[in-house]
Amino acid sequence: MHRLYVYSSTGNSLALAEGLGRRLGACELINMARHPEKEERVSGETVGLVFPVHAFGLPSVVRRFMERLSTDGASVYLLPNSAGMPLGASALAETVLRRRGLSVRAAFHVTMAGNYPPLSNPPSGRKRQNLADRGERALDAVAEAVREGREVSPPGRALRALSEFINGKAFERVSGEDRRFFADENCVGCGLCAELCPVGNIVLEGKRPRWLHRCVGCFACFHWCPQKALQYNRSSSAGRNRYNHPAVSLDRYRRWCRE
Repeated sequence: MHRLYVYSSTGNSLALAEGLGRRLGACELINMARHPEKEERVSGETVGLVFPVHAFGLPSVVRRFMERLSTDGASVYLLPNSAGMPLGASALAETVLRRRGLSVRAAFHVTMAGNYPPLSNPPSGRKRQNLADRGERALDAVAEAVREGREVSPPGRALRALSEFINGKAFERVSGEDRRFFADENCVGCGLCAELCPVGNIVLEGKRPRWLHRCVGCFACFHWCPQKALQYNRSSSAGRNRYNHPAVSLDRYRRWCRE
């Protein structure tokens, strides 16, 4: 049995995990963000960790999960994805897991569409589809390596310290960065943002969203809002595309958030 622990906010990691699962067969997908805050122990299985790169390192949800993971003879591999600049993210994950007594057998990387609006405009149309198709094709080599149990050293070990420094500084302040979010006049109070937030950071008050200052910077609320009513300060969201992986519909993502 292959077990894939997945963290996904706009569908990139979920699409990769589902594509890898189709290739491997007998694969269980588990949502890291919805997993109970307790020790997670697996035994005698192949375990994959599928996640996006945030701030050149690990999303805080992923890091907290890794710090609770233990295995008994399981083979562990990593499948991060980024817009093309992972630096030492895999090596950083290797270090976190080593502190838990775990060794990483293999680490891969897939380039996917960038979806961080303050940095760049997420792709749309044909460009979005081309990036998704390229990511899907990259899974053939990943699945083959996992089936064969190959050892693949995590890339970027020389950049691990740099990733840890940048990542740490970013997440010292990210929880309060949700003060930049606001709902404009297009908000209809549907509550989808609160439903999809992976850490329960949004509540509705008078049919308007309020952020609770424990944000993890995933931008799920921004991208999935059906009215495009959620903004991230006026300069960083003006004219920005909303993004989701083309293979992951809103209905699929809602079901994933409940799993």
